[in-house]
Amino acid sequence: MDSPSPIKDRLYQIIQEITESKAQQEIARDPDSLARQVFAKANLESVGGNPTENYETFAESLMHFILTNSLISSQRKITLEKVEIDIVIPDLKTLKDSNKDAVIILFPKTDNSKLILQRLEELQSIQSIKDNIWLVQRISQGIECKTYEIQGSGSFFHIIGDIKKSNAGKAQSKFKIFRV
Repeated sequence: MDSPSPIKDRLYQIIQEITESKAQQEIARDPDSLARQVFAKANLESVGGNPTENYETFAESLMHFILTNSLISSQRKITLEKVEIDIVIPDLKTLKDSNKDAVIILFPKTDNSKLILQRLEELQSIQSIKDNIWLVQRISQGIECKTYEIQGSGSFFHIIGDIKKSNAGKAQSKFKIFRV
């Protein structure tokens, strides 16, 4: 279980302000719009600590909330062959059995390119399809990888749409009703 964090507390405070019911309605209508709204209210600059770590921790927590409420299968904070995975869609079993149908999302929580490249190399040992490893960064470091940027281009706010377009979970989705 995750330890308490002022960043995660801020996320759930914002969701309470919006109300969980309205947040779920917005997720069903336009999950990317909800993500933008939540980030606009977050005021992460006012939180102490490392801004990159704060933004990426907030994005990971928000992503988990949206995936859960979208009924998109995912697993968070798991390990495979001693490699830590932030989020895998749809699940570890699919990653092992049919990695073309699984996406790994990495939230490095650092702007140290060397450390990020090391994590990506570790992830490539368990996900051989490089395009199925997605990197979420506060500001892109220009690393050769499918990257979603929170600030700058704001491409992070389109990630749910890209998940829906990907092969991740297609085999399981035949019998599942998605909210998005």
